[in-house]
Amino acid sequence: MSTASMLHRACEWLVPSNLCHLRLVALRGPGMAGMVPSRQDDLETPMRRICLSACLVVLAAGSAARAQECDRNDDSQQMMNICAGEDYKAADAKLNTAYQDLVGGNDAKTNKLLQAAQRAWISFRDAECDYSTADSEGGSIHPLEVLECLTRLTNDRIKQLTAVANCEEGDVSCASPDEDEGDDLQ
Repeated sequence: MSTASMLHRACEWLVPSNLCHLRLVALRGPGMAGMVPSRQDDLETPMRRICLSACLVVLAAGSAARAQECDRNDDSQQMMNICAGEDYKAADAKLNTAYQDLVGGNDAKTNKLLQAAQRAWISFRDAECDYSTADSEGGSIHPLEVLECLTRLTNDRIKQLTAVANCEEGDVSCASPDEDEGDDLQ
């Protein structure tokens, strides 16, 4: 979403849309655009100035929150969520690397099967995390629980894909990296 549309949405949220009507116009010069009022006298009203100021504060606060980095010494819920988000992002990047490594060693038919399996796995992962964290929905810990679930299942999938990538052709015994753990299930 562009900054202009975020600003417009924030303004609509703060005051009626007829008081916060801003539009993008092309300025002279290549590739330059900016926010200007639809009429020059629009900024003359106090409500316009208040709206514009409030919108800028909302945008600045939003970008400041996104800019925070994980501090594992801070045990606030917000920081735990930020750290869990970074952990999930790192796991997702490793998953993408493992997936691409596997794709590089396959033929087109096998890659179509892998792609279908990966899409099904992503649907499973997301549904499993929705299910397993449903009790905390609406609570402040919910985002943390979801991110931890996504990270855990993503790391499990990385192990699966890595094990498959290291299998010798025809060796079915290495297809399941958690074979020993599976013996406990009945």
